[in-house]
Amino acid sequence: MSTQPEAILENDLISQLQKLDYSYASIGNEDDINGNLKIQLQRFNNATFSDREYTAILNHLGKGNIFEKSKILRDRYELTRDNGDISYIR
Repeated sequence: MSTQPEAILENDLISQLQKLDYSYASIGNEDDINGNLKIQLQRFNNATFSDREYTAILNHLGKGNIFEKSKILRDRYELTRDNGDISYIR
């Protein structure tokens, strides 16, 4: 069985994803991670979140141990929007 270095595998995967119109996100620190997460959540949910709404989402995601957090990520989150409407965030 042949093997290849992990770096080659990662670079090949990134290349394939870019061909599928995914873009490379450069993440250097926690602020970059949070900024990218907000962008991806907004795209996926076809919504725009205010700072207060996004903070509520982060607080919801931050609860529990690693197993509880993985379950939280699979479920929908009932977000009360700034205008009082309810949205279900995935």
